[in-house]
Amino acid sequence: MPASPTQRTRWWRDAVSAGLDLLFPAKCIACHGDLSEEQRESAICRECEERLEFIDWPVCPRCAAPVPSTNGVDLACNHCRGDKLRFQRAIALGSYEGLLRQLVMRTKADRQGVVTHALAELAWQRLRDQLLALQIDVVTAVPMHRWRRWQRGANAPQLIARRLAEKLNIPCAGEMLRLVRNVPPQVGLSRPARFRNLAGEMAVGASYHLDVNVVLN
Repeated sequence: MPASPTQRTRWWRDAVSAGLDLLFPAKCIACHGDLSEEQRESAICRECEERLEFIDWPVCPRCAAPVPSTNGVDLACNHCRGDKLRFQRAIALGSYEGLLRQLVMRTKADRQGVVTHALAELAWQRLRDQLLALQIDVVTAVPMHRWRRWQRGANAPQLIARRLAEKLNIPCAGEMLRLVRNVPPQVGLSRPARFRNLAGEMAVGASYHLDVNVVLN
C-alpha cells in the first residue's frame, strides 16, 4: 500500500532532521555542550538545568509570589492581597534570576525560536499537571506591539502560547489580545508603576468575542 502524502512528509522531515543531527549535533542553549538524546527536546543539558531555580517553595495561588509558611501552614500573600486583579490564577516556572533570567532575556531577540522553544518545553515538563488541572479552553499570549515585534524580529510570548496549546491539544488565539499603543517598556518599573503603565492599554481584537463574566470573575 503506497504511503499517504502525510506519511511521506513525516518521513522526509524525520530524514532531514536525522541528517542535520549528524552534521550539526544538538547543543545546549546555555553552555553549548553536546546534548544526549533525551535532552534534545528541552535543548538544555542536565548540568545547566540544575542551575535553574525552579519553584519548590510555597507560593500564592493567585499571583505566584512566594508566601511565608509556618508549621506547614501557608500564610496570606502580602503582594496581591489588596489588589483588584483581573485573573484568578498565576503559575510560575521559577525564580527570575540567574540562568533562568538570562534565558528569558535571550528570547527577546530569539529570531529562530530555539531558546523560546526550550523554555516552553521546560514549562510543560514542570507544570504539566497544574496546566491540565485548569481545564483551559484556549491559550493566548501577552500582546506585543507590532513596532516592537518588528524591532526584535521575534515574538516569544506567542511562540510559547502556540507550543503550550499544542501540548494541551486546545486552540491557540495568540493574537486575541492587542496593545492599543506602543507602551513604554516595563523594565525598571516598580510593581505599582507596571500596573499604571499598562492600565487601559490592552484590548480584545475585533474578530474575537469573549464572555465578559468569564474574563472579570
